Amino acid sequence: MVFPDDYKGRVKKINEYLMHTLDIIQDKNLKAAMAHYPAAGGKRLRPLLATVASEAVGGKADAALPFGVALEMVHNFTLVHDDVMDEDETRRGIKTVHAAFGVPEAILSGDALFARAFEVVLDSEVDDPKLVRLVDILARAVRLLAEGQQMDMDFEDAKKVTSDQYMKMIELKTAVLYSAAAQGGAIVGGATSKQEEALAEYGRMIGLGFQIWDDVLDLESDQATFGKPVLNDIRNGKKTLIVVQALEDLKGPERMEFLSILGKKNATTKELERARDILEEIGAISHATKVADGLISGAKEKLSALVDSPHKKTLMAFADYMVKRKT
Repeated sequence: MVFPDDYKGRVKKINEYLMHTLDIIQDKNLKAAMAHYPAAGGKRLRPLLATVASEAVGGKADAALPFGVALEMVHNFTLVHDDVMDEDETRRGIKTVHAAFGVPEAILSGDALFARAFEVVLDSEVDDPKLVRLVDILARAVRLLAEGQQMDMDFEDAKKVTSDQYMKMIELKTAVLYSAAAQGGAIVGGATSKQEEALAEYGRMIGLGFQIWDDVLDLESDQATFGKPVLNDIRNGKKTLIVVQALEDLKGPERMEFLSILGKKNATTKELERARDILEEIGAISHATKVADGLISGAKEKLSALVDSPHKKTLMAFADYMVKRKT
């Protein structure tokens, strides 16, 4: 067995806990919209990371469940609103919330998931000082997520985006939840300050690697495998690390051809595939893959702050999985 297959039982428990948190919702339409993505399944990487981080510092997995599930609810809230902004019609092989229930319902369900997350984190069985820290980490993550999403949207119309700007954006939009998961799990598990700091940085680095690899999958996967439309980043004009690198290297007619397709909402599949081929030929995709691999290596080095244990080995495997997954 290899990660994450040997954690299917825990993911099942996370799913049950997550769905149970929605039982309090009385309006059946709102509850259905809120449950739409959670009920469709998922890897549950953020709550899973929180539980393993707790174990890796000598704590219990279950102790980190409320905080981990609260992060998962925040994650789903952002997906609902992001899909509205991006006007995507499918996610995880199903209709997006706004496509299935309508835009007003999607916005409300996202808001309710956001609010419910803060109620759920308060179920954490820790002393008051630690509980305050968990709530603070969750609130800070939501604020940074919003900043990251705004940066992402701003980049679509920006004439030039640098690699550093892109890395900052994905740190805010994606890595912050993984950093929060690892740090929160460490706090619940009773980590030392050194261990907590190391795990927070580990989470940040694997989160960056996760997003860069996600950008690669958008180009190289297919919708059935990936669970959402592929080549959409090109259609939406997203300045991913791959695109940023390509725009630094492309010259002449090939550059003009690529720019004519990037951000073209009505681009044909053939045009999108041509843009992808240009990115492949210029070496931008392989460059991004190397950056992601480097981040994962750095993240694993951070785990030297932990004593050797099966849970530490899981965190090593967790990091590798982030840039080897197919979905």
